[in-house]
Amino acid sequence: MSSKPPTLPHSLVNPNFSGLWSTNHSGKENDICTVLIGALALHTFIYAWIVGLFSPVIILALFYLKYTITALLLTTVLAYPYIVRVQLWPAWGRFMLKGSGYFEGGSSLSFEHEIDFDEPILFGVHPHGMFTFGAFFSGMRGVVLSEKEFSASKSKLLTQLGGCALVDKFLAIAPIFKHLIIHWASGRRFRSASKQSMMKLLRERKLSLYLVVGGFNEAALLKKDFDCVYIKDRKGFIKYALKCGSCVLPAYTFGECSTYNTILSGQNKLRTWLTNNQIPCVFPYGPFVWLCSLLPYRKNIGLHTIYGNLKKFPCIEQPTKEDIDTYHKWYVDELCRIFNDNKWRFGITHELVVF
Repeated sequence: MSSKPPTLPHSLVNPNFSGLWSTNHSGKENDICTVLIGALALHTFIYAWIVGLFSPVIILALFYLKYTITALLLTTVLAYPYIVRVQLWPAWGRFMLKGSGYFEGGSSLSFEHEIDFDEPILFGVHPHGMFTFGAFFSGMRGVVLSEKEFSASKSKLLTQLGGCALVDKFLAIAPIFKHLIIHWASGRRFRSASKQSMMKLLRERKLSLYLVVGGFNEAALLKKDFDCVYIKDRKGFIKYALKCGSCVLPAYTFGECSTYNTILSGQNKLRTWLTNNQIPCVFPYGPFVWLCSLLPYRKNIGLHTIYGNLKKFPCIEQPTKEDIDTYHKWYVDELCRIFNDNKWRFGITHELVVF
């Protein structure tokens, strides 16, 4: 009589999705081709982010060093997406989504409960991590996956997942990132996370919005395998959602905090001042420090985003401090509940730290 194979313990590589309403899990093949393509896609995303933000400095340095022709050629190339309307390239979007295949456990998107998707939703995603992989893969699923890759009864879900990402105002206009990620991969579905932009989008009610609520402050807290969120002082988005009567849905990405080691992470007055002024002050590194330092860890890691309970906020034109505090408390409590109720699925035993 043959014995049953041993049951592997739950982990980020061997998650348990039982009892969840809907799950899409990709990039878990773990063959060498999947890992290499995933690494290339992640490199493209990461360096488009970093080089895009610093490209104006690079061009000014070239002019200063009298490499005038090189600087002019580079300026011309970078100006292309600002002059010509670049269209969505679905094949490129699917390539970017293959970045999830780099991680040993792939990436997944799950909903605890069936949700009414008749109107756009404000998705609040945590933690930021270093490069918001969880939020990026979630949004890309909605942009490039077909209805055949979700059940027919969940087609509304797919429509709402292809929403608009709210990002730092400088990243939203950064060269290279604008071309490769904003235009080619997402079809121009990135907007500034400024108050004016966010209020406009919430009132239009055309697209769901992805907001990584903790922002740079949450990124500055990143330590490998340390699950934490920066949310106690983040109340602006609650006020805007109340003013517009929006639907709000918190989410947590398990595994995001395990992607990098960091130097100078933590909290102090100087670091808090810098992050409040949108100046990153944490330096990440992965396992290949001397070769590809920004390529994240992959062994024993998967990125698994779980969405909790949706709440329809009342429309209050002038919400009081009490109104904001009440709904902010609901948001924080729901975020902690998502973590505590689902951490067993990934073999996690520690508590979520709330800053």
